[in-house]
Amino acid sequence: MNKMKKYTVIFYSLFLVFLFSCEKKVKLKKEKSKNQKQIHKCDKKELILRSELNLFQPENQNLDSVLIKMNQDYPYFFKDHLVDSFKEIAVDENYNIIFDSVFVQFKDIDSLSNLINNAFCVLENYFPLSKPRVVTMIQDDIVDTFEPPFNPIAYDYEENLILIQLQWFLGENHVFYTDRAQPIPEYLTERYNKIYIPPMIFHALGSYYCNTNNSNSKLLTTILNKAKPYFFTELMLPEFNDSLIFGSTQGDIDFFNENEEVFWKYILENQFLFSSESVLQQNFISPAKTTQLGTPGRFGVWIGWQILRSYFNNNDVTMQEVLKETNYLEILNKSNYKP
Repeated sequence: MNKMKKYTVIFYSLFLVFLFSCEKKVKLKKEKSKNQKQIHKCDKKELILRSELNLFQPENQNLDSVLIKMNQDYPYFFKDHLVDSFKEIAVDENYNIIFDSVFVQFKDIDSLSNLINNAFCVLENYFPLSKPRVVTMIQDDIVDTFEPPFNPIAYDYEENLILIQLQWFLGENHVFYTDRAQPIPEYLTERYNKIYIPPMIFHALGSYYCNTNNSNSKLLTTILNKAKPYFFTELMLPEFNDSLIFGSTQGDIDFFNENEEVFWKYILENQFLFSSESVLQQNFISPAKTTQLGTPGRFGVWIGWQILRSYFNNNDVTMQEVLKETNYLEILNKSNYKP
């Protein structure tokens, strides 16, 4: 029996013992108010800039004039060497069909804009920096040759700019995702809904604000590196539930909660925590509908998130200190994490 099959058998054995010996476990929501500052009144609103409206909507306008105007309005991503690409997009029938769907889905974004601005106000209390500009767009990655993105939102620190590719938020059953030569995995299309935009924005920001430990590729290091942006997002968007923050289904979150104890025991008993085996990291870290262990993907990252929550709740530390700390063995030891 190879090593991976042996581990799988052990996991299923533990899972069955746990399933028939324990009641359903419901994890309490962590106390988010601890160590938070008093949020100051924040009246300034930043508009979401809709670059796709400039590119596709103008009628009876010279395309070259439109592109010159876009170059002036969006110099941070509308580079000279991309002009030809934008020209092709603007006249391509497929892209115009996608724009029609984007326009219908995002005709009114006031509620989305307000939600994002409120979260930026929270952010400013912890990190007194200027609010990022938020720009929406339709990118040239909608054809089958491009691999669908796990997070279609990017943060450019140098420009302090958030770019949102709206073609990836049309709803999981949109024909653009389902009618393709290469089907998009379900674990991705489940995320392609506009309700996931705010958490994805702050996950992208969190990847910048969080210090990571790149000294090794051990499982403990990886799960805490990957979990920090979710911990950050949770504090920025306290009204969002775990499934939206983690970018998964509620069914996955229920599975994680119900099997947290047996999964943690499985990791410890097999001494995986300080292992760098790539096959183990694929099962614990990578996005997937189902892993070789029969669990939803990223279970290990979710465990890392719970360790950070426990560390935050059980120690006199601020959010910034949690994000800054890279001594992950100390975080684990002081977290008192015992699912």
